[in-house]
Amino acid sequence: MSFLDRIKQCNNVDDLSKFIPFVVDGTRVGWIHHEFCHVLKKFDQIFEFFEKEICLSPQLVTYQERTMAIDCVVKFLAEEGWIAERSDELYPVSTGFYSTPFFEMDRSAISRFGVSAHGIHINGFVSLRNDIFMWIGRRADNKSTYPGQLDNMVAGGQPVGLSLRENILKECAEEAAIPPDLARKAKAVGSITYKHEENNCLKPDTMFVFDLELPSDFNPINTDGEVEDFKLLPVREVMSITADTTAFKFNCAAVNIDFFIRHGLLLPENRDYIEIQRGLHQ
Repeated sequence: MSFLDRIKQCNNVDDLSKFIPFVVDGTRVGWIHHEFCHVLKKFDQIFEFFEKEICLSPQLVTYQERTMAIDCVVKFLAEEGWIAERSDELYPVSTGFYSTPFFEMDRSAISRFGVSAHGIHINGFVSLRNDIFMWIGRRADNKSTYPGQLDNMVAGGQPVGLSLRENILKECAEEAAIPPDLARKAKAVGSITYKHEENNCLKPDTMFVFDLELPSDFNPINTDGEVEDFKLLPVREVMSITADTTAFKFNCAAVNIDFFIRHGLLLPENRDYIEIQRGLHQ
């Protein structure tokens, strides 16, 4: 296994022929798997079905009308086991982060409709004895998604109603008990985009990446029950785990690799360097 294998695990969509565009007001906002289309036909007053696309009904005109209609669908999908339990965390449905959203959708259904989601990922690291150490979290064993896998110190989706900086403060407090004055020092270092297919769902997502250098005496403590534990590991050990195993959640491995490149640890001498770089920005 290798760093490139981790990138390919994250970006595992070769083509979109298995999916049909999900269209709102003449604009594609997502991708729905062909094998899932029949489930939505129960809601023929909410969706219109065509050979090459599925459209939200033009009778649903306002933001609120669309949000309420989709919420009825999401409730049904959760009850029938097509998606995980509703999270009650709402994401905007739009063509991009800076675009005006058409409506809101529960996070649990976002990938089932192939809608682009955004999130923040924070690398917590310590400079110690002329070396870099990284705080690594392990996801709680009872999480509905990727239980027990390794994770970045702080990570979370970007919901409606919060700015990126507000979300950083929220997630830092909930996931690692990082006080606001320290969380505000997180530095924006870029973004990572990918397309990931899993269980007939599509994640064409963007991660906003931040670095946060922490004091050597700081210890993260989870407060929301989503992290089992944290460990402070030498960066070379994190590199080995990332390259040689699948212990990290697939997109968190990509965030690690981006960190290694930016900190001069993964160099152009690696024969996969260019392809790795390309894979971080699909």
